[in-house]
Amino acid sequence: MPQIIDIHTHCTLPSREDPLGVRDAMRGTPIGKNMYTDFRGLPAVSYYELTDFEYQQEVSHKAGITKRLMSNPFGAEVLVAISKKPAIDVVKLGNDQIAKMVDSSKGSTWGLGTVNPLDKTMIAEAERCMGPMGFKGLLINSSWQGVFPDNEEAFPFWEYAQDKQVPIFMHPVRVPIGHDQQMGQYKLDELVGRPFDTAMCLARMILSGLFDRYPRLKIVVAHMGGGLLPVMGRLNFGYRLGSEGMPEHTKIKCKRLPSDYLRDHLRVDTMGIWGPHLREAVEVFGADRVMFGTDYGPVPIDPSEHIDLVEELALSDADKEKIYWKNANEFFDLGLA
Repeated sequence: MPQIIDIHTHCTLPSREDPLGVRDAMRGTPIGKNMYTDFRGLPAVSYYELTDFEYQQEVSHKAGITKRLMSNPFGAEVLVAISKKPAIDVVKLGNDQIAKMVDSSKGSTWGLGTVNPLDKTMIAEAERCMGPMGFKGLLINSSWQGVFPDNEEAFPFWEYAQDKQVPIFMHPVRVPIGHDQQMGQYKLDELVGRPFDTAMCLARMILSGLFDRYPRLKIVVAHMGGGLLPVMGRLNFGYRLGSEGMPEHTKIKCKRLPSDYLRDHLRVDTMGIWGPHLREAVEVFGADRVMFGTDYGPVPIDPSEHIDLVEELALSDADKEKIYWKNANEFFDLGLA
């Protein structure tokens, strides 16, 4: 088995301190080792693995994963919403926490910083992450408090990311599109809402012409692109039918067929735990644009299951190595031989 880099892992370190003044608002109900929460009417279980970094390392290494990229996608989004502290203070605290974990496990983990791309004042924090903190890329959420990053407010961030060639890892949000449409039932916010928050984000980026404006962005998307692939045919026929007679703000502005932007502008990870979808992702994006990811921590399913799915692909050993580590090594500039 070759070395394996997991680009999609999350951890939140428990703390006795409460610098953001959110402990009471975030207090959950213990369920054995886990914790039940109900943020904004969306019931969820926070599994103990999310806060046990050493146990995460043990399980990952036992499965055959040699290195991991650590991030925390929901911390900034949720804590900014409930803390009275300035958003930049919340974001910095989360990034400092990731840096602390990485520092405690040098040689086996790297960090991804988190910023709000719609807030140009956070570009300085992005530069801190990519400079002094030594992070290998930035995680951004598919939306921020309901606003998507094709918005003009995000243009300064995209200009920065393109100019500096910053690797971007796109991840869905805790409170997704449609969250108020009975998604508090059956865990639908997590199982359906989040993939389609990602799909809405990417569809808007493509159709708005964002990739024509910033053609050299480096983006890898969690969960095999979320719900994007099932709707690509619809994006294509919408483009082909055109927008003649429609109001200016509703017109499709991309210069090419939407599906043409997939291989040219996006990469995806393998997280999804369903072989047919993984095979489709490899077919659409190509083995050189797919990276191994497990979502381990918040999704405590044995990482070896993800490896088994890659092993079942009808690919050469060389292509599997690309998925396991070579693509991530190149994309995130990890410096591995």
